[in-house]
Amino acid sequence: MPNPMALIVEDDPKLGRIFSAALSQVGFEVTWDEDGTRYKKILETATPSVIFLDAHLPFASGAEILDEIRADERWQDIPVVLVTADIALSKSLAKKADISLLKPVSVARIQEIGYAILSELSKE
Repeated sequence: MPNPMALIVEDDPKLGRIFSAALSQVGFEVTWDEDGTRYKKILETATPSVIFLDAHLPFASGAEILDEIRADERWQDIPVVLVTADIALSKSLAKKADISLLKPVSVARIQEIGYAILSELSKE
């Protein structure tokens, strides 16, 4: 059985690499959209087990992406972890996201979330 997929939508290359490495270490296959332009194409061809979504992207709004995910019945049940340094935005979107994290985010926290997702998947 293939590893579950995590989709990371993050424009900061350093954070993208950190998220990718942390999730890979706990057993995810990682797909990374570096600027918010590929997430829809990725979601059309694969169903990730979790999405880590940056709220501020150069070519897309994290809030709009979150709304699209929640509005589409194919994707609305995918857990979304919103990641931002903007406290106000984090609070305003917290009810739409499954988890809202403020940057900086530790590797341990990313892995904790990854393990929790994998634990839920093993119950299905």
